[in-house]
Parts: sequence; structure tokens; C-alpha cells
Amino acid sequence: MAAAISFIMPAWKARFLREAIGSIVAQTSPDWELVVVDDCSPEALGEIVAAFDDPRIRYVRNEKNLGGKNLVRQWNHCINFATGDYIVLAADDDLYKPTFCAECIRLAEKYPQADLIHASVEQIDEEGKHLWDDSILPEFTNKYEYLNWWVTGRSFTCIGNFAFKRTALLAMDGFIDFPCAFGSDIATPIALSVQGVANTQDMLFCFRQSTQHLSADSSRFKEKLEAISQLSEWLQAIDYETPEDPADREFYQVMNREYLHRKVVFDYFNLVIRYLPADKLPEYLKLCRLATPLDKSMMVLRWIKRKILKRR
Repeated sequence: MAAAISFIMPAWKARFLREAIGSIVAQTSPDWELVVVDDCSPEALGEIVAAFDDPRIRYVRNEKNLGGKNLVRQWNHCINFATGDYIVLAADDDLYKPTFCAECIRLAEKYPQADLIHASVEQIDEEGKHLWDDSILPEFTNKYEYLNWWVTGRSFTCIGNFAFKRTALLAMDGFIDFPCAFGSDIATPIALSVQGVANTQDMLFCFRQSTQHLSADSSRFKEKLEAISQLSEWLQAIDYETPEDPADREFYQVMNREYLHRKVVFDYFNLVIRYLPADKLPEYLKLCRLATPLDKSMMVLRWIKRKILKRR
């Protein structure tokens, strides 16, 4: 009998792997499976997995590295091993609270129309110490409400805090592919929110802030700029019908072209440009292809202001 929840873990790093697997083994619900997919890591990941004597855990090692060239391709390769009704894309360093699985199953049974279950997030540091908590969304939100929660920045998004209905995820050919997966964790949940989103009422997922995250890799800044552009273009192409409910209409109208333009310029600067040395500014500003000449001039002024004030 297939498990209700398939935890699929594309793995590369050994440092937190034992703890990550342990958090899944500690689930209060027994109705889960875990597939650890070793992406040709140079570390002995198989030995760590083998230490867990649990028939619900499988270990697979890729014949060649996929994630180094295309991370989303690795994700989509990994989900082919899932047999559960819902797929959770687990990282090799994040943690799940013991009731995560049970609560996802409860919400799936209560809201069977939803293709997406969202867990609120507790952020932890590399030592596992609490940093801060996410917002709590209503237990069920329609697509307009969910989009508004993301647009207004009241919900932290990372791919591991979602349970995706497997049939729905496979029907859209898996996770949406942006360069280096930047923004894929935003677009994929939005795409699967059309039938509504069921939300946990507790922080059941722990996202680990780590220097090993891809988002901290300055060598991928060019890819990040292109991904920011592609995500903005994807969001502009969303074509929901105009809602009849005035509240939903207000939610939807927040995300207009003016807002999306402001956001893409904000992301160019705050995710990349602010971290660059002076000699790299001209080259990277050219890659901000959705920014106007005035936008780019303002980014340079902000960069200068930050340097004068000695801020990062």
C-alpha cells in the first residue's frame, strides 16, 4: 500500500543529513516514505542512510550529477521515485516537526480539492537555534488569498514546506524550471494553488539558514538575475478570471504590472546588485533586463549610499 506522504530528498551534503532524516523518522504518523536521492555526492551519504533501519526509507544514487547543471531537473528526476498521494521535496539540512505528516494528512482529508498543503515555517540557524517564525495563514485560502499572502510578503516560501498532490504535480510536468531553481519554489506553489491551499496552524517545518545554501552562492548571481526576470514574466502571465467577491478582487488587483515592476527592480538590487564590487556593476546592471535606465541609475545611487553608510 502506497504511503500518504512521500518525502523525496535530493541529497548532496552530509553535515545535517542524519538530523534531517531523523526528523522524518520521528513523525507521529507512520504513513510516509522517504527516498534519499544521492546526486553523486563525494561524501558517504549512503552510510548515513543505512544507519536508519526502517523499511520506509530507500536510498538511490544517481549515475551522474544532475543538480550541479540543473537543480530543477534533479528535483523532477527525484519525484519519479514517489509513490505517495502527496510529495514533499525535503532538503538534506532542514527539519520537520513530529506532527508535520499527520497534519498534512488531516488537511488532505478535510480539503480533498486542494492540490497544495502549506506548512508555516520556523527559521533556525546552523546550530538549530530558533531565529524567527513565519505568519499563520487561514486553514484554507483560495487562489486569490494565497497569491495576496505571497505578494504582500506575509508568507515565507521555500520548497520544503509544501506537500504537493502527486497527480497534480506530475500533470504539470513537475516543478517549474528557472535558472538554478531561483523562484521555482514560488511559481510552482502558485501554479498549484488554483484549487485552493490548505495551511497548517503551527510552525511544522524548520528552514535552516546556512552558508551552504545555493541562495548564498555569489558565483550564481548572473543566473539569479535571469531567474528574477523569468519569474516576473511568469507572474505577469497569470490570467485568473476577475473574481466576483469584492475581497478577492482587492487581493488580485494588488498584483498589477506596476507592482510587479517595482518588485523585480527591488529583487535585482536586494538579491544581487547590493553585494557587487564597483567594477562589476556595469556588467551586472546590463543583465537586469526588465529595469529601465532610470531604475538602473537609482540602483547605482542606492549602491553608493549603502557603501557610504557601510551597510551590507
